[in-house]
Amino acid sequence: MSIETKIFLKETFGHVDFRRGQQEAIEAILAGKDALVVMPTGAGKSLCYQLPAMYMSGVTIVVSPLIALMKDQVDDLTDRGLSATFINSSISSSEINNRLSDVARGKYKLLYIAPERFYDKNFVSALRGMNVSLFAVDEAHCISEWGHDFRPSYLRLKEAIEAIGRPPVVALTATATPDVRDDIVRALNLDNPFILVTGFDRPNLNYGVFRASPTDKIEKVLSLVQKVAGPAIVYAGTRDAVDNLREILEVNDVSVVSYHAGMDKDEREESQRRFMKDEVRVMVATNAFGLGIDKSNIRLVVHLDLPGTIESYYQEAGRAGRDGLPSYAVLLYHPSDRYLREFFLEGENPSPELIKEVYKFLTFQSGDVIHTTYNEILNGISLKAPELAIGTAMKALEHGGYISRPREGAREARVQLLFSLEEVDKKVSPKAKVQRNVWEALRDMYGKKLEQGLRFSPEELVRAKDLSRDSLSRSLKALTDKGFLVYEPPFRGQEIYLKTVVGPSELKLDWTALKEKRRREEKKLNLMEGYVFMLGCRRNFILRYLGDTATADRCQACDNCL
Repeated sequence: MSIETKIFLKETFGHVDFRRGQQEAIEAILAGKDALVVMPTGAGKSLCYQLPAMYMSGVTIVVSPLIALMKDQVDDLTDRGLSATFINSSISSSEINNRLSDVARGKYKLLYIAPERFYDKNFVSALRGMNVSLFAVDEAHCISEWGHDFRPSYLRLKEAIEAIGRPPVVALTATATPDVRDDIVRALNLDNPFILVTGFDRPNLNYGVFRASPTDKIEKVLSLVQKVAGPAIVYAGTRDAVDNLREILEVNDVSVVSYHAGMDKDEREESQRRFMKDEVRVMVATNAFGLGIDKSNIRLVVHLDLPGTIESYYQEAGRAGRDGLPSYAVLLYHPSDRYLREFFLEGENPSPELIKEVYKFLTFQSGDVIHTTYNEILNGISLKAPELAIGTAMKALEHGGYISRPREGAREARVQLLFSLEEVDKKVSPKAKVQRNVWEALRDMYGKKLEQGLRFSPEELVRAKDLSRDSLSRSLKALTDKGFLVYEPPFRGQEIYLKTVVGPSELKLDWTALKEKRRREEKKLNLMEGYVFMLGCRRNFILRYLGDTATADRCQACDNCL
C-alpha cells in the first residue's frame, strides 16, 4: 500500500493505520477481484469499499438495507470531503432522476441504494449506461435463505449485477457461518473471490445468562441498567413487552425510549435520535432496531427473551462495546421463551397443507384482482394458523409463480372536493398549521383535478412535499370530518393477481426445500437454547458455531468461565 494511500487514510478517515484485514481486502478490490469480507461488528468493513471507491474511475454502488441510516452515512462521507449520495423511497421521483443524472456525469464516487430498488427495470436500465467500478453488497448475509435475516429483495442482485455490465463485486457481513458464506458466493455468482474472515471474537465482551421467571426478569433488567454505567439496549420479543418494560423503567426514573414496528415512523426516528445523541441512556426495542447502528459506547445489551438463532444473538449482542472497552451481553431465560420462538417459527414455516389451503381460497375469489387481508384468508380456510404464516404462504406461492403482488409503493387513495378549489382554500384555517400544510401540498400538486375527484399515491405526495405519512392521513381525515372534502384511504390489505390456476394438489413447489428450511430453523433454535444450558465457555460456543476455531477453551470473560 502506497504512502499516499496511508496519508489519505489518516487525513480523510482519521486512522493512522489499517485495522486487521482491511489492507488485504482493499488491495484485492483495487486489483479488480471479487471479494467476500467477513469482519466483526465495528472492525471497519465499510472502509474496505469506501477507500477503493476514491481511486476507481467510475462510481461504486453500495447496496444497503438500512434506508433509515443512508442519509447519515452519506452525510458522514460528505463531511469528510467524499462525494456520495443515496437513492431510496424517501426522495421524490424527480430527485431520483436528478441524482442518476449527476452519477452519470461523474459527480459522485459512492451511490447507496436500497435492494428493493432493483425490482424497477427502468432503474436498472438507467444504471446500465454508467461507469460502475465496484458493486458492494453490505449486510450480505441477507441474501442467504439459510441466514437469520433473509431478504428476498437481495435475490435480485445477481441479475442486476449482470445487467449493469458485471463490475467487480464485494460482499460484506459481520455474521456468516461457513454455510452462509458458501450461499453468498453462490447467490452473487462471485468469480473465484478473495475471501477474508478475520475471526469473530470480541474480547471486550463479557457474556452471561440468568434463568429467571418473567417477573424476576424485569427486576433483573432494572438491576443491570442501574449497575452498568453507560448506554444500554434491552431487546424484547414482542411490541407489548417493549411498551410494558419502557413504562416500568420510566417509573423507576431510568431515562428510556422505545422502538418497534408498531410505532409511527416519526416516533421511531425520534427515539433513535435521542438514544444516539445520549439524550437518554436506555433503548428498549424489538429486533427491528439496531442493524447498522453506529454507536460505539453501548456498555450493555440485554435480551429479555430467547433469540431465535446464535447468529442473531451474536449480531445484537455485538452492538455493545464497539469502542473496545469492557461491555456486557446478558441473556435472561425462562422455559416459556421457547413458546414465543416456536410461534414465530410456525409463522415463518407454514405446512404444505396450509399453503394449499391459502391458494385454494385465492382461486375461489372472483375478478382479475383479488383484494383481501390476512385475517379474511384465515377466516376462509379450514386450518388454524398465525397471520404471519399466511404471509409466508403467500411468499411461497409468489416465489413459485402462482401469484404476484405489487412490490413497491402504497396503494392509491381517493380525494374529492365538496366545494371549489378556491372555496376550500378559504375554509382551511391557517391556525390549523398541519392541516393547512397538507392542504397546500395537495392543492399545489393536483390543482383543479381535485374538484372532479382524483386517485393519487400518498407515498408520492409524502416524498414530493416532505410530509409525514401520519400527518397526511390525519389531516385528510380531519378535513373530511369538517365537510370540505371526501377522502378514501388506500386499501391496506393485499392486492393479488393470480398468474396460474391449478388444483391445490397440483401445486409444484419445492416442498423438500421448505421442509429442510424448517428443519434447519428448528436446529438453530435448539442450539440457541443449548447456549443457555451449557456448562462450558460461552464465547467458545458462539465462535465455534460461526466457524472460528482459533479459540481458547476458557475465555475468563463469561459467567461459566468465571
